[in-house]
Amino acid sequence: MMDPTSAHLSPFTLDAFALNALPPDRHAAAVKHLETCATCRARAEELASLRQHFTTHVVPHTAAALRRAPAWHTAWRWALPALAAVSATVLMLVHPVAPPVAPEEEPEYGVKGAPVLQVFAHRGERTWQVQDGEVLAAGDQVRFRVGSGGLPYVLLVSVDGTGQVSAYHPFGADQSASIPQQELVELPGSVVLDPAPGPERLFVLFSRKPLSFAAVKPALHELAAGGAQAIRARTRIPIAVAAQDSFLFEKAREKTPP
Repeated sequence: MMDPTSAHLSPFTLDAFALNALPPDRHAAAVKHLETCATCRARAEELASLRQHFTTHVVPHTAAALRRAPAWHTAWRWALPALAAVSATVLMLVHPVAPPVAPEEEPEYGVKGAPVLQVFAHRGERTWQVQDGEVLAAGDQVRFRVGSGGLPYVLLVSVDGTGQVSAYHPFGADQSASIPQQELVELPGSVVLDPAPGPERLFVLFSRKPLSFAAVKPALHELAAGGAQAIRARTRIPIAVAAQDSFLFEKAREKTPP
């Protein structure tokens, strides 16, 4: 299907096309679109290359690890950075919490191991996997899990309805960090949501070389200038990276009971 925010194929359709998993009529429509759209054609070629790289170089080294259950029994550990590094929107804690629930079933289409961002929240005695667009509350502790699709560097950034932009991983850092080459990686640390209501949009950016936060900030500020509706609608930012994924949650005005 077409991305509702643009005249391009949606990321879901491009993933299914790379997997050759589209129904015949949608496959034919995608081929016709790719003949005339350089943007989608470049993304389709990137996905095909990424899938080939993952199959050839990543799977042989990680197959044994992927057969093992994730180590969710290990307590989460939180880091307290220097106060100068703490933004107005988040606090880092040193606090163990209950393990998150197991991820839901994967969609019918999609390239196995494709770049992905998952969000988990903890409130009171409850820990759960957050769904895109879900409403969270001030004080909720949020953690992140990513799949890099074999790409070696990750930068997780955020923009909220107040115009605040932040680097969540590495927290407060100037550039992206290397990431273990496995299907899903739990990022260290957590963020605690501030009381500012409205949308917050996360972007996880995967690259083959380190990416500076300074190079990403202008795109985030431009998005913030469009207001809350622009933050809700935009799922990609114009940054030259190998792959990116996005996630939206809403922040309630008041703290929600556990």
